[in-house]
Formats: sequence, C-alpha cells, structure tokens
Amino acid sequence: MSEASHDKVTKGARRRAAMLAAATQVFLEKGFGGATLDDVIARSGGSRATLYEHFGDKEGLFAAIIGDLCARMAAPFDIAQQKNPWTVLTALGRTYMTMLMTPANLALYRMVVAESRRFPRLAAEVFAAGPETLAVRLTAYLRAELRVRTADRAARIFLEMVKGDLHTRALFGVGPRATKKDIDTCVREAVRIFCDGLAVRS
Repeated sequence: MSEASHDKVTKGARRRAAMLAAATQVFLEKGFGGATLDDVIARSGGSRATLYEHFGDKEGLFAAIIGDLCARMAAPFDIAQQKNPWTVLTALGRTYMTMLMTPANLALYRMVVAESRRFPRLAAEVFAAGPETLAVRLTAYLRAELRVRTADRAARIFLEMVKGDLHTRALFGVGPRATKKDIDTCVREAVRIFCDGLAVRS
C-alpha cells in the first residue's frame, strides 16, 4: 500500500471513529427516535454523503456502534491459539461483561429493547452486528479448538451464563452496582461450570 493510500485509509478510519463517538452521545441524549443524522454530523464534522457511505442510514449507524463494541469484545479470540480454553473463555467473559456493564452500554441496550417494536429493522441489525456476531465467533472457536459437536448451542449458552444475574440487575437498577470483583467471580464460576460440562482440562 502506498503512503498516500495508507493516509487515506487512516483518515477514513479516524472519520468513521469520530462519527461513531458522536452518534453514541447523540443517541444517549436524544434516544433513537429523537436523534437525527444532522445531529451526528454537527458534532463529528464531515458530510451526510460521508455518513451514508460509511453507515447507510440511522439504523446502520446504530448497528455499527454495536458492531464496534462486539469487535472489541471478541479480542480474546485473537490470541486463542496460544492460550488454553479456560484462559480464552475467562478473558472473553471478562471483556464481554465489563463492556456490557458500563452505564453507556446499558443505556444503549435499554434503548434497543424499548425501540425494537417501532423500529424492527434496528433490532434486527443490532442483533446481527452484536450478539449474533459474537456467538458465531465463539461457535467457530468451540468447534475448531475443542471439537464441540453442539458448538452453536454451547456458545449461546455460555454468553448467557457469564452474565449470571448481574446484567439483568443492572438493567433494572436493582441492588448495588456490580464491582470488578463481582464480574470476575461470576465469569470464573460460569467458565468452571461450562468447562466441567464439556470435560475441558485446564
């Protein structure tokens, strides 16, 4: 890749990141229904044409926010071949839960659920970009590395197990806010139960 091409890619990536950051704040402040693309452009700069080029429309923009979060959640898979399964699953669980439990991401989660009936395409795109993508990545890992025959079902069960009841409590605002230790304990126990069930050695 030439230096000019590299600079163009880097500039495009920075512009995309700025739009996602601005969009996240706009959605959190105004809700999905109240947010407009003009609001995002006003905060991030750029043009409507650039926004459409990157994301398509408002639903695509919101889905891209979730997709970006999912990509960061899946980071432990990048080292999967060098680590034992307990380490990979624990790292995945910690990353997944730590990100799910931030106030901003809890608010985005509530927003999608609240708006899903009015904006069904939003719900479908967010599900595909987020939970489904992560489940597919985990399915591939379980099938390739651990030879799990029911890998798809096992992956989806694992992603629910690591939540315990911490995510549900946080969504409802019940009880004290979960600490890093609470999340770590929940994830470790979920990994232990899951790996014991698959007879995976540490």
